[in-house]
Amino acid sequence: MESVRAVATFPYIAPENLEAFKKLASEMLLVIHKQESILRYDLFFSADLTQCVALEEFTSPAGILEHVAANRKILDQLAELGGQVTGAIFPMSQEGEALEVIRSEWRAPMHIHFAGK
Repeated sequence: MESVRAVATFPYIAPENLEAFKKLASEMLLVIHKQESILRYDLFFSADLTQCVALEEFTSPAGILEHVAANRKILDQLAELGGQVTGAIFPMSQEGEALEVIRSEWRAPMHIHFAGK
């Protein structure tokens, strides 16, 4: 199984940026719904609406790269409104070219799967 999960956090959305952030995120979701490599993409706001967390699941690590490439412009705009994205990657396997790209070019911690259902 090559699937991979990821968590991405926009750490601070100023109140005056919230509506613009929501609008851009909604636009991005229209693209995401067309991407077959994305199994789940759920957005959550903190109770005070100042942070947004995306819980993501992809068919493979290449899906993460596809998502970022397809949504680069909107992701950059979301980062301007919500702060530099922080996150973590949770691949089911530790092998593959896409994972090597992510390891070498991204600052996100990568976790090693131990066990699960």
